[in-house]
Formats: sequence, C-alpha cells, structure tokens
Amino acid sequence: MPELPEVETIVRELQKDLVGLRFRDAWADWTKTLQQAGGLNNFNKEIKNKKILSVRRRAKYIVMDIEGNKTLFIHQKMSGHLLYGKWKFIDGKWQSQIKGPQHDDRQNQYIRVVMSLSNGYQLALSDLRRFGKIVLVDDDKVKDLKEIRELGPEPLEISFSDFKKLFTTKKGRIKPVLMDPHVIVGIGNIYADEILWRVGLHPTSRVEHLDDKDLKKIYTAMRAILKLAIKHKGSSMDDYRTPSGTKGNFQNLHQAYHRTGEKCGRKDGGVIERLKLAGRSGHFCSVHQIIK
Repeated sequence: MPELPEVETIVRELQKDLVGLRFRDAWADWTKTLQQAGGLNNFNKEIKNKKILSVRRRAKYIVMDIEGNKTLFIHQKMSGHLLYGKWKFIDGKWQSQIKGPQHDDRQNQYIRVVMSLSNGYQLALSDLRRFGKIVLVDDDKVKDLKEIRELGPEPLEISFSDFKKLFTTKKGRIKPVLMDPHVIVGIGNIYADEILWRVGLHPTSRVEHLDDKDLKKIYTAMRAILKLAIKHKGSSMDDYRTPSGTKGNFQNLHQAYHRTGEKCGRKDGGVIERLKLAGRSGHFCSVHQIIK
C-alpha cells in the first residue's frame, strides 16, 4: 500500500495539474469503486462541471475539494494509483494516447475509473486488485469518515514535545507502534524499517524502554527519511506509480527494506536479516540495531 511519501507525491503533482479545471463526466468498470459515491450515475451528476479547488493529503488518503458542498475522498488501497493523461476506449479497453510509461508500463494499464476534465485530459485510477474506492461526502462530514476520524497526527507536522508525549504513553514493540495510524499516520513497513535502521534500534525494541534520547533520534530520522523519500517521489516496489506513470526512486536508497542477505550499508560487518513481527515482515541489521 502506498505510504505517506507516495501519496504526498501524487497529491503534489495533482495539485499542480488539476486545480482550476472542471470535471466533465466519469466512467467506471467496477461499481464497488464508486459505491460510496452513490454509484456512477449519481457520481456523474454531482461532479459535472464542478471546479477542482484543491488536492490534499490526510495520512494515506487523497482529499479533493470541489465546488459546491461535496468532497472527493480517495483511498487507493493496495494497488491503486491515480494517473493524469489522455486515454481512448479502443476494443473494450482504455489505451493511453501519451507515449511513455502510461502506455508501456503494465502497472498503469488496469484502468478502473476515468474522469474527463475541461482541458481535454483525464484523471484515471489504475488498480490491479480493484480494492480502491472513491467516496463522495459532504464537506462538513469529511472529518467524521471512519477512515480518518481516529487517526493520529501527521509525522511532518507534529512537534517533538508532542511526539514524545505520544510515545511515552505507549507500550509494545517499536515497529508496530510506529506503523499504528492511531498513534501517528503514514508510516508503513518500508519507512518503519528505514527509520529504525538509521537510529540503530531493533524492530522488537520495547517502546517503554526507550529514553528521551532514543525518541529524539526516531523523531529526527522519521522526518528526514520521509522528506527524502518525498524528494525522490516515493518507493516503487510493486504497483505504485506517480500521476505521470513513472516509478518513484527511493527504493534505490533503501538501507533495510527488502535487502535481506545484503551487507549493511554502514559496513559494520552486519547483514540485513528478516523477521516476522505482528504479521508483517521486518528488515534490520544484525549488528548495529540493538534491542532495548
């Protein structure tokens, strides 16, 4: 599933491309994608000729403000990603009219929703597994959506003092706590591994055993890694692509995630190992990441 850097990359690019344009109409091949938007007919009725005012992110979700009293809430789920381009429906299939990755990369060809725009371009959802969804919600009810009403703070907005308060009230192993969106949002498997590699903490370390110095290191590494990942447009390990259809580049800078069996980048004699923790994989250096 796309994590904070991937979703932030998509939002920044769409903000640049979409704001000021108007929706014309929409097409969908999978009714469940728009089920919470009242179905395709209602969705078309609500968005037709509405101007896009802003595109923003909350946690791993995309929030699109449009004219009127409705907001589009987009959850890309496991394999979904939004694309901005031009397609034609040929022989029962949407085909990109722009040469390059949107046309050639298989991950960009599972088109489930196409929204036509006033400038002749389209906004499309490519989603191999069909889990993505687009929700049409009243503006004043966005904060009450079940997906976001109990979310924790944003890692790039929280102060260290508030971050410390959060973690000094928690118990458990550090990696699952970092990945818990009710504690802090947007950090999944990839970035939890990278943060802990940088600070030298084993993913099974107990939060209640960490001191202020440890928490400061985690806070600093968290912000640095997420900002660097955004700069490199996220990590394309599987399905994720940017709106232009290109891959992110941060996977080429990973130090721990999916590097099992490789020598640690710190040249400390360690090797990256893999374990299972709370049902998820964890990657860590066998030497410099200590258990607390």
